[in-house]
Amino acid sequence: MPAARSLRRQPSVKQLEAFLAIESTRNLTEAAARLHVSQPALSRTLQLMEDGLNVRLFERSTRSVELTPAGAAMLPVARRLVGEFHEAFGLFGEHLEGLKGQAVVAGLPSVVVALMPRAIRELVAVSPGVDVKVFGIMEQQVLAAVRAGSVDFALATQPATSSGLSFEPLLTDDYVLVCRKDDPLARRKTLAWSALAGRDFVAMMPASSVRPVTDRVFIEGAITVVVRHECDNIALMGPMVAAGLGVTALPRLALALTDCSELAVVKLRQPDVQRSVGLLQRVGVPLSPAAARLAEALRQNLPSRVARQRID
Repeated sequence: MPAARSLRRQPSVKQLEAFLAIESTRNLTEAAARLHVSQPALSRTLQLMEDGLNVRLFERSTRSVELTPAGAAMLPVARRLVGEFHEAFGLFGEHLEGLKGQAVVAGLPSVVVALMPRAIRELVAVSPGVDVKVFGIMEQQVLAAVRAGSVDFALATQPATSSGLSFEPLLTDDYVLVCRKDDPLARRKTLAWSALAGRDFVAMMPASSVRPVTDRVFIEGAITVVVRHECDNIALMGPMVAAGLGVTALPRLALALTDCSELAVVKLRQPDVQRSVGLLQRVGVPLSPAAARLAEALRQNLPSRVARQRID
């Protein structure tokens, strides 16, 4: 048996592309023009490829260029390698442009429900190759997820301490009273928080982002309410109020999470209490292209009623 030939070195993509151009045209001059190089440069590239493979790929004469048996065997290999190379870098380019990839977002459930569906719809319209994962979690979990880098960014309220985090405000969300339609307070367009004094109050659990706000208003205003029932899920708040178990106060965005169809919603004033909602991310850590496109979609597609930075 003849000794097997060994490769001196593997061909480069440039050499493979030169080989395919010569095979396609069967003419060194035409192949050089297609590749925008001189004919001597192309001949040199082919010679280097043949030297590296330790085999002759073409039989060349003054009139023709024809594949050798080794060249014919190389042809499908070269086509596959060059095709895979360009496909891979095409995908990489789409990643850099944010056309493909993944964006992972955490946020307060009320904010995620209100803002994310519209933004994702706009994102996939222009970047259908981007996958989005959204987690609706409690405030402390949101902060921990951003700091740990397990999410690209979060939709949250402005944190009291922002060490290592940056916050970009998107909108301001007001607090409203939620009560039964037969409640005397339901007839009012606006109410002072003091109107809740002495009322049974359905409160969110202390770990929520809502409870510290309502507690602070009641303490600072010396307003006494009767907290007899607490919920850990905003979805329970509407049914609890509808059942006559008390009234409650929620950010307006949170109303999307509970059934208020049979309830009245009244703007609370004196004091005017709002929460600033925005993008939370780690300082000095740039967003991936896909996450950056999603963040921009959020900025450009805020609900019309919050475009003025206030929910009325």
